[in-house]
Amino acid sequence: MNPCGGLVPPQSHMNTLTDSEECPLPLPAVTSHQPARTYPLGRPATLLGVMALVGMALPNQASAQGCIAGRASSPMLGAETSGYLPEGGFEFSLNYRYLKSFRHFVGTTEQVQRYEEGSQVINHVHLMDLGLTYGLDEQDSISINIPFLAAERSQAIRVDGDYIDERNETSARGMGDLRVTYRRWLMETKSHPDTNVQVGLGIKLPTGSPNEVAVFRVDDGMGGTEPVVRTADQSIQPGDGGFGFLIDVNAFTTMGAFTPYASGSYLFNPEGTNGVQTFRSRASEAIMSIADQYSARAGVNYSFESLPNLTVGLGGRIDGVPVHDLLGDSSGFRRPGYAVAVEPSLAYTSGRHTFTMSVPWSVQRNRQQSVTDKIDDRHGDAAFADWMLLLGWTVRF
Repeated sequence: MNPCGGLVPPQSHMNTLTDSEECPLPLPAVTSHQPARTYPLGRPATLLGVMALVGMALPNQASAQGCIAGRASSPMLGAETSGYLPEGGFEFSLNYRYLKSFRHFVGTTEQVQRYEEGSQVINHVHLMDLGLTYGLDEQDSISINIPFLAAERSQAIRVDGDYIDERNETSARGMGDLRVTYRRWLMETKSHPDTNVQVGLGIKLPTGSPNEVAVFRVDDGMGGTEPVVRTADQSIQPGDGGFGFLIDVNAFTTMGAFTPYASGSYLFNPEGTNGVQTFRSRASEAIMSIADQYSARAGVNYSFESLPNLTVGLGGRIDGVPVHDLLGDSSGFRRPGYAVAVEPSLAYTSGRHTFTMSVPWSVQRNRQQSVTDKIDDRHGDAAFADWMLLLGWTVRF
């Protein structure tokens, strides 16, 4: 659901794109490693589920720069007597995210006329994330995450200023931007099985393409349309085209059957722009920006004494793309904004395997005014999703 945590738009009029925009609501992420704790041998499944939910929805760069990114993850329970990943231990994760964005906002005001006139942009985003974590010791770990994106985008076509029945149907797919992250538990794990704080520092490599192209039908100036090849919208590009680094933090504490948690992640992209043309009508938005991205979440998980394999959780989260990067230039085209969601979740554990599901529902969406909007004295829009589906599977060996 982002702007889903990162934002981006469409366009199509004559040989330039129109000024309507769209971006899947970001929200959850697709990586899932989580904090853990020590329990009696009779409750390993309960713990695995609790900790799986603690970290399952940290942000993941989804559908390209714009609709939220910044993947983060935290260790998950494994051994029966300790939730911390042991020295020499491995944890493999496979996570999937789906979202459909179609609801346009300018600021926090929904542009209902876009839906009524049939001019809304619709994105379907499928994101798969493969992760592998290695325990350097019980305090420290290192993770690598490789995302794969498949996205489709549908946007209305204008001829002579009016929308026609045809729509541009474009798509992009491929490997996203790879992340490598080192994490450390700040408290000694053996003496703090029920409460701990983990911090991480990582790098993002531009392994995903930021310049996938598609065929668009545009106004030919004679009452019809003609095909042109141009860059696909920023919201469905597999990568953002820049080197970056990230910081994240995860914290938890257990109080009987309840486990309150908090986590956050920030992705720094200091390079400014990536040189990729947007084909938008405004000169200030001619090149794509490489935007920072952020995510934060907090809530509580509950484990059932009578159902030790099942854990449920409820929390809130915010995912977004800032107007200004913390480091470097903030020029170029971006759709800054954020989405706030309520996030119910559940986890089921069987042996070394943990399965998770989360369905964040948006309660507030805000497409903020970008740097280029302020230069041109306007306020662009962005499309958000109502909800997002996150599925995960984790195994330790």
